[in-house]
Parts: sequence; C-alpha cells; structure tokens
Amino acid sequence: MLELVSVSGYSKRDENGQQVFSEGAVSARRGGLLHGTKIATTIGWKPVERLVAGDLVRTLDHGFQELRRVCVDQIVVPGDERRPDHLPVLVPSRAAYNGRPVWLMPEQGMALDQGKLGVGVDGLRVIPARMLSGVGRLKSDMPAQSFDVTSLFFDRDELVFIEGGFQAYCPSGRMNAISSGNYEVADAEDADILMEVVAKKGDVSAFANPLGALPAPVPQEPMFPIRPALGVRRPGRPGRPTAPVLYLRSEWQV
Repeated sequence: MLELVSVSGYSKRDENGQQVFSEGAVSARRGGLLHGTKIATTIGWKPVERLVAGDLVRTLDHGFQELRRVCVDQIVVPGDERRPDHLPVLVPSRAAYNGRPVWLMPEQGMALDQGKLGVGVDGLRVIPARMLSGVGRLKSDMPAQSFDVTSLFFDRDELVFIEGGFQAYCPSGRMNAISSGNYEVADAEDADILMEVVAKKGDVSAFANPLGALPAPVPQEPMFPIRPALGVRRPGRPGRPTAPVLYLRSEWQV
C-alpha cells in the first residue's frame, strides 16, 4: 500500500510571493498530479509543482480560475508493491495527445466523454485513473521509489487541462464551496460498464480532448501593430508588397 506523507499549502504567501506550507500531516491513498505534469495556465503549459495559490488555471467550463489552495505530498512506494490499484498509471508517448509519457495517480478523477463511446448517453462522467490501466498501451507501474504529488483546489469543482488533452477533476475541498453540478462521479458499477466499452475500443479518445492538448498563452496586455518606416508602403493593399504584419508587446517597443 502507498505510504503517504503530506504537507498542505494554503492560499497564503510569504513576503516574496512564495507558497507558505503548514506542518506535516499523514494521509491515506489519494489522487493528485505527479510533479512534472504540465497544466494549462494563462502563460501556456506550466509544471504543476510551480503553481501557487493565486495563479490562474484554465478550466473546462469556467474559463481561467484562480487557484485557491495547493497540497504537496511525498509518496513512498514499497519495493514489493505490485497491486495495480495502488500504483500510478503510465500513459506512454502518443497514447493520447501527449508527446512524452504522462503519469496519473490511481485515485485521480479523469473526465470521460460518454458521447464518444456511442452508448446513447452524452455528458461527462468522472472515473478514477486506475481504471485506465490495461486500456491500449496504458499500464500500472511505478515511476520511482518516491515521488511528489500536488493537488489543486478552487472555489468550486473544476476540470483542468493537463498535457495529453486529459481533463483532471479537482474537487473544491472547501466548506463553503460552490457545487458545479456538471461533474458526476461514476459509482463502481457504472464505471465498470463504461470502462468495458473503452477497453473494447482499445483507445483513450473518450478521455482526451484535442482542444485542450495545445493551449495557447493568453496575453495579459494588448498587441500593437508596428507602424512602417516613413516612406515605406504598408502591405495588404493592391499594388503594394505583401510583407507580413509584425506585432510586438508594448514592452518590446522603443
């Protein structure tokens, strides 16, 4: 069984803007995102271990939402652990929209698009990542004897984009949280039925959203066109050269 030593960080920062962590605590087996996993933010992909409270993270239904709390955990796996339900799931390169391997914690909720299964039901269901083991090239394995995991918390339940086009479920974890009502967590029986269909297809397309695979950075300042030099004709009009129009951020302009 996974031995978990947890350190939780809340929304406070120190004077230098760094995340402030509380005292250590002991937790049970859980989800979370392994360090090295990239998350979609306003500046594009960002490793999950570099996120702090106050960062804006891209979500499926509510745009960019402020991250309220961060939990960082160190997990130590016994050398003789072989049970698939107690090991992370390895998504090999190109198994989805990922150019490199991605690891998923066994209890991390992942959004499944039922409309892609052809079962006559639409909408999203949340399935634990451990149930993906054995589908296509995905398998349970051990990334290292010990590794770090980060969990993200918002004001309401959210689905965030991680590399590969996957949508990870992040419950609010707050007493006064807003329940979105859009993310239904499948019970064991329904999850088994849905995963039987996924296994027959032999791919994870129902879990991977191509629109979330390559998030573009969102500029925080407007972009200004460069005015041509005096005497140089602007492109784009009949009889004038077709030179590309260049755009620079305000801080780049002289």
